[in-house]
Amino acid sequence: MATKKQRLKLASLIIVGEGPHDKAFLSHMKDLYDNRSTGQKIKIETADGGSPKDIIRSAIKNKHINYDQRYVLMDSDIPLSEENKKTAKKNKITIIQSTPICLEGMLLEILDQNPPNTNQKCKSMLHRQLSGDPTEKSSYSQKFSKTVLDSSPKLQIIDLIKIMANSK
Repeated sequence: MATKKQRLKLASLIIVGEGPHDKAFLSHMKDLYDNRSTGQKIKIETADGGSPKDIIRSAIKNKHINYDQRYVLMDSDIPLSEENKKTAKKNKITIIQSTPICLEGMLLEILDQNPPNTNQKCKSMLHRQLSGDPTEKSSYSQKFSKTVLDSSPKLQIIDLIKIMANSK
């Protein structure tokens, strides 16, 4: 009598980035840290910008899909209101804010560069250092290798590595 192989149910999680640059960077990180041995399936989505409320709403909109965990990566240039925090908590969404200012500001700090004081200036400064279009995950691979990310002191990056590698 042949035995059937049992399929293990993978944990599923979604990480919603604020915009297409966040999605590309998160996809790059997923390629580095998520592998078959993590026991999970990660979906990376984008909220296509907007206010914190809009980004949280984007993470909620797939409610019919039963994700085990939900995360949002958003800029910190707009403060989170108490209502935003309550909505995220009610919907079991963990918010990770890029500091200073935005994803690009955070990535500049990882490269030991002082980020400018505006979102747009941070984007301009980082994007010209990438190897291609900032909406393409491959554009981040040269500057943000696994070695560079593993040595980052940024708590947000450490948390994202743990989430993607399933090593909490």
